[in-house]
Amino acid sequence: MLNDSRDFQFALARHLRDPHSMPLPAGVSAEQAATYERAMFKNLCDILNPAYPLTRGLLGDWAWRAAVRYFLRDYPATAPWPRTVLLEFARYLRESPETQTLPAWLNDVSHFEWLKGAVATSAVVLPQAGVAVDVTADLMTHVVVLNPTYVEVSYDWPVDDIDLDHRPDERQATYLSVLRDVDGAVQVVTSNLFRAQLLALFNDGMTGRQAFNAMAVWLQHPNTEDLLRYGPDLLAQYQNEGVILGGKVAAGL
Repeated sequence: MLNDSRDFQFALARHLRDPHSMPLPAGVSAEQAATYERAMFKNLCDILNPAYPLTRGLLGDWAWRAAVRYFLRDYPATAPWPRTVLLEFARYLRESPETQTLPAWLNDVSHFEWLKGAVATSAVVLPQAGVAVDVTADLMTHVVVLNPTYVEVSYDWPVDDIDLDHRPDERQATYLSVLRDVDGAVQVVTSNLFRAQLLALFNDGMTGRQAFNAMAVWLQHPNTEDLLRYGPDLLAQYQNEGVILGGKVAAGL
């Protein structure tokens, strides 16, 4: 009896996810199934629509609804939480055979929209100034503390320039810093490979001087001191942008 009930539930779920290909199980009317299917599709749209406004607009209503229906059909739904669904939808647009005819730049756009939403809703709380971080510290001599919501990302297309009136004609390597500021607003800052590599070093607990010395080795710079002279101004700029919070306060102070 338990197996019969489980088999029925799976059969009904398969039909609701793909009503054009999967048969309707006995005991459910076509009218009931259609009502359930519309409710399921609407619930998924209620999750995806506000998270991907640009992707939706670029696709157009018909293609967007088709992509959502394909996703509903194919997504295994092992983790139904909205945050997971949003990430899996971006992955689906990038990897599914059903979406390979879409513009190549749309994959980057959808991921960028997902990332901004993920940063905006991250449960991470910024450290309070004066508790673990000194906002006035000399960043060249103190261990640099990054904003915990900060994410560095690179794309093949200029996603920050794409909108409903502008589609790119050619690829353009694009580096961006995405973070949430102390007021809770998501900020997007233009970045580059040097900046990305430098900021990554601070995840290893380096001071500014240590990080710039490491960058000098990576760049095979002929004069490390010349590079170090740029350090204070660059770090001040990154702190002003909110990527760097300040210098680490020693334990017990």
